Amino acid sequence: MTKLSRRSFLQTSAAAGAFTLASSYGRTAGAGEKLNVGLIGAGGRGSSIIREVLKNTHNVVAVCDVAGFRREKFSKLVTDAGQEKPTQYTDHRALLDHKNLDAVVIAAPDHHHRDLLIATMKADKDTYVEKPLTKSIDEGKEMIEAVRATKRIVQVGNQRHSGPHWKKARDLIQSNDFGEIVWVKVWDCRNWVKRDPFAPPKDFTKDVQKTVDWDAFLGKAPKRDFNPVRYFSWRWYWDYAGGLMTDIGAHQLDIVQWLGGVDAPKSVVANGGNYYFKQWETPDVVHGVWDYGKFAATFSVEFVNGAEGVGCAFYGTKQTLIADADKEIRLYNTIDKIDETIKPIDTWASKNETDLHVKNWLECCVSRKEPNSPIELGHRVITAAHLANLSYRTGKKVYWDAEREQVIGG
Repeated sequence: MTKLSRRSFLQTSAAAGAFTLASSYGRTAGAGEKLNVGLIGAGGRGSSIIREVLKNTHNVVAVCDVAGFRREKFSKLVTDAGQEKPTQYTDHRALLDHKNLDAVVIAAPDHHHRDLLIATMKADKDTYVEKPLTKSIDEGKEMIEAVRATKRIVQVGNQRHSGPHWKKARDLIQSNDFGEIVWVKVWDCRNWVKRDPFAPPKDFTKDVQKTVDWDAFLGKAPKRDFNPVRYFSWRWYWDYAGGLMTDIGAHQLDIVQWLGGVDAPKSVVANGGNYYFKQWETPDVVHGVWDYGKFAATFSVEFVNGAEGVGCAFYGTKQTLIADADKEIRLYNTIDKIDETIKPIDTWASKNETDLHVKNWLECCVSRKEPNSPIELGHRVITAAHLANLSYRTGKKVYWDAEREQVIGG
């Protein structure tokens, strides 16, 4: 992809909004120096990432959110950790002008990621941008150009890429002992019938709702009257996100492509529907099948029944690898049916990788090394998910030219 010059990038991004250059323009932390970090989007995920920033003893100096109740809750999180209360902002452009700000975490809804990342690049801030990276494939192309026109460190929240347990799995799968991969199966199944963590909570009263700047939340999305379900459950509405396929596919398709040694599919077909959560626009059960040329991959995701849990399976012509993402990974020296008589030849633990992923970003902000999940990787992974959503919404098989980044059929 052609890289923009510094001048042309600034001119291009200026058209997206009049962002003021931060006073800390060009500042880079040295070894041992504490970073000054700001957060845009103080929901549950943003708070989780900042907890890791605090654990790594960096400074959390600013927060921006469209809702006052979220800004206050987040500020308490920071002060409870022993730091000064962060400065609160309602406009991200003001946060980017915060004195001596070094780095920014973007954890706002997906439909804001493109504009926010371009803004942080123009303000010359190292950035952690949550997955899924984009709301559309074209946004990813713009974001890559914006990042590569700077010398900023950008980590995309594909956290699996910081798991040493997955790296070990990749090395074994890519070895001669494993043989040729013929099929990869990934899945994520959860029981949200019992409790929907994204449903509006009981304490989200009329008074609390008044602290939400709904127009700012909508941004460039279609104008609608305020709806508490849309506000809390935005992931399941096409205006703001891509549903389970992009939200969970950002992790599981990363596993497929990274461990499988591929960058992009040749084609994809998907189906599913809304079978339980009727208030969702996006499907609550969805399945995709990708042809990667070297092997086929299937991904099943649903939040109605959690019996299967979260995991993956890689099927080779000599060996088989099966993982329970929350417990362990097992390697079998067989391609026959695995029963109680067949024991794994190797077993190792797997765990949530958020802490390692945030730590990697913070370390790279200091060392200036490339992080584990750079902008191009985040774009490639979520492209596979976007193609599946295109298939689901059109009812057609979609063919993809990865070199030209174009849909060529379907």
